Formats: sequence, structure tokens, C-alpha cells
Amino acid sequence: MELKRNQLSDKFLFLFFIIFTCSSIYAQEKIDENSLFSNPEMGIETTGVVDNKSSEGEKRSVGFSGQIISVVSYTGTKDWINKGDDRNNYFANFILGDFFIDVRLPKGTKGFVSVETNFIADTDTTSSSLKELFLDFNIKDKVYFRTGKQVLQWGRCYLWNPTDLINIEKKTFFQKIGSREGAYGIKMHIPFGTKLNIYSFIDTGKTSDADSTAVASKIEFLVGNTEMAFAVWGKKGYKPVYGYDFSTRIFKVDTYGEFAASHGENHDRMMVENGVLVKSRSADKWNPRASIGFNKSFDFRDVNDRITTTFEFYYNHTGYKEDIFNDDVIYPYQDPIVQFDSTGGITLKTSGTKKDFLLDNNLYEMNSLSRYYAALFTSYAKFIISDLTLNLNIIGNLDDKSSILTTGVTYTDINDFTLGFNIYSYLGYSNREYTFLNNALTAQVTAGIIF
Repeated sequence: MELKRNQLSDKFLFLFFIIFTCSSIYAQEKIDENSLFSNPEMGIETTGVVDNKSSEGEKRSVGFSGQIISVVSYTGTKDWINKGDDRNNYFANFILGDFFIDVRLPKGTKGFVSVETNFIADTDTTSSSLKELFLDFNIKDKVYFRTGKQVLQWGRCYLWNPTDLINIEKKTFFQKIGSREGAYGIKMHIPFGTKLNIYSFIDTGKTSDADSTAVASKIEFLVGNTEMAFAVWGKKGYKPVYGYDFSTRIFKVDTYGEFAASHGENHDRMMVENGVLVKSRSADKWNPRASIGFNKSFDFRDVNDRITTTFEFYYNHTGYKEDIFNDDVIYPYQDPIVQFDSTGGITLKTSGTKKDFLLDNNLYEMNSLSRYYAALFTSYAKFIISDLTLNLNIIGNLDDKSSILTTGVTYTDINDFTLGFNIYSYLGYSNREYTFLNNALTAQVTAGIIF
């Protein structure tokens, strides 16, 4: 019965994608590419692409841009705050460069490259990575394609995107230094004027055959002043995930949200069976996840939109109800964990706490451990001087009552030089999600240029 259900799900997903692809032949009107790529909700989230002007008659051009950021931070532990013991405090500093090449050809063909280089001073190591590398082209300005390694905007919310099963790197609460890692695949966009958009993405990253590819499709449309979308994600051997997202304005407040659910889990989670820690997945239960957000800007002292606030709430049905990190009971592992020591020797870890099991098996996902979360982001522009912005942000795990509070200022001058100072405070009882590392405060200074 389960096999038949999976076969039906696979057939449904395949049919859904084929319908989306074939529907391009019905696109009647020519689309203005400027409006197509100017909306940040149109499945594009590329740091280095400055603009996407209509390329009708456009000459060949190659643009080079980027940013260089130097970061210095110092973290103090709770033992330092409470007992004056600074032995576990640590200092970190690194410099990072993001470099973008934007190539444009006539008739809407574009290429983009994003390369990141990072030097860590305390270990004297240099690393480089290719963040994005893709090609854009279209069929008669009616069907648009992007193939290659790319970061996509798949979802509405600022921090939590339960409908996004595409991007490799999740959004983080902490200030992101550098660019996000792109996913490899082919994105298709079919616009029908401004009322309807259809998207599909074939994820071909780390695939050796057609059965290991994943497909995500979304249909986005307007109902009055509300933009909404229905989506589906599927991969052979996995449960299909169905999604819905919306954005609207209610009483002059921008309101948006996302909802996703699958009948059964697609990822392992920790379970205790007969006193033994095991990895398991539920197969016959719906597992919903949802986020909702509100954004509002306020005028203050003759400055438009001087204060901006964003609030988000996240519900994760598969989150753990108990305080995982506060459980110090030692459990046997069902499957031993292979570990390597500093000399290259191999040992087998056969027991540990629940926290150990989560970390040993890479089952911990930050900001998605428990069921209920909330976050507030605020900014105050032209703070003291016109080039200074004050920020105050907080995220909380409402189940274990731990949180991170960050406050700081960012200076940006007319020459695109930036200077920032932030303090992160880790609040709550010990051995909770945001306090299990025993950190108390982190002070971070950043300096950078954008060119």
C-alpha cells in the first residue's frame, strides 16, 4: 500500500511539472524583462546582480564588482561572566572577499559568477569556494531559464522559509558575512503578464542518475491585493511536500506567511526506543511547518521610514518538546559513530547524551530544534548622524526559553565604505539551544568596502 502511494505521488509530481512546462506555449504577450527581474519575489536572490534591464538591443558588456570584509570578534563564556574564568574565551579574526562577474549579451542572455575567498588568521588558512555560476537565457521573451549553481528566493518570510526545500544554505539570524551557497539545477519561469507566474526548479546537485533529481514547482498569482502561491516538491524515495505562501497588506502592515506539510518525514530525527537512541522517521503522520511575519516602517522626526520593524513566528511540528540539551542521561547508541582523533586514529562512540547524539549524527538544525520560535528585527536609520544605523534584534526558542539578543550600529558612507559593531548576548538557562556552548557575549567589529 505504501509503495502504491509513493508511485502515485511520483506520478502526480511528474504530471504537475509537465503541465507547468508545457503551459509555456499559451503565453501570448511579450514580457518586459525589466519588470520580470526587478521583483525580489521572482525566484532570484543573487547578491552580485546589480540590475536586469531589458536587453533589447543591448550591447555586450562585462561587469566586475564585489566586496571585501574584515571581521574581528571576541567571545566570552558564562564562566568568565560569573566566575572570572577566561580560559575558554576565544578570539577570532578573518578577512573575506566576494567577487562577482556579470556578463550580458544581446537578447537577454546573461552569465554570472560569484567566487568567495576567505583567510582565517588564527589558523593561517586560506579557502576559496564557488558560490554561484549560472547562465540566463529565454525563449522569445516568454519562457525564462537559469541553469547552473544559483541562490533562489523560494518563500516569503525573512528568516524562516518552510516552503524552501531547494537552497543548500538556510538563512541565519546572525549577520551573514559573505554570500550564500547556491544550489545546482535548472530554474524555469513562465510569466503571464503581472497576474500569474509559474516556476519550476530541477535540482540536479550531487545526482548520478535521473532518479536522484528533485523537482520543485510553484504557481503564483494575485487575488485582489494579495499575492499567493501554491508549491510542491518531490524526489524519488521521499515524501512529497506541499506548500502555500502569501503576502499582503493589512492595516498598512505588510503581512506574509508560509505553510508546508508532508505526509511522513523526509529527514531522520532522534528517538528513544527501549532505552536506546536511534534515528527514525514517522511514515503515517502529517508534519506541518508554518511561519508568519509582519513588517512595518515608521516616520520619525521628519524622516520617512526611519524605524523599521519585522516580527516573525515559526511553528515546527516535528520539533522536540523536551529540553534536549539539558538531558545529561547517558544512552547507548543503536549504531556506533565512527570518530577520528587528531592523530588519524579511529574510535567508535557507542553512547552519549541526547545532545551528543544530535551533534554526532548531524541532526541539529539551528532555529529549528523545537516547536515554537519568534524573532524581532528592528532598525533605526540616521542614528545620531545620517550615515549611521542602529539595529536591535532578538530570536527566541519559546519551548526552552533561550534566546540571542544582538544590538549594534553600522556606518556606511557615500563611497561604500562600511564599519560595524555588534554585540551578541546568549540568554537563558544553561544547556539550552542558544546557551549549550556556554557562551555569554560576543563582540564583533566589521570593516568593508563594496565596489
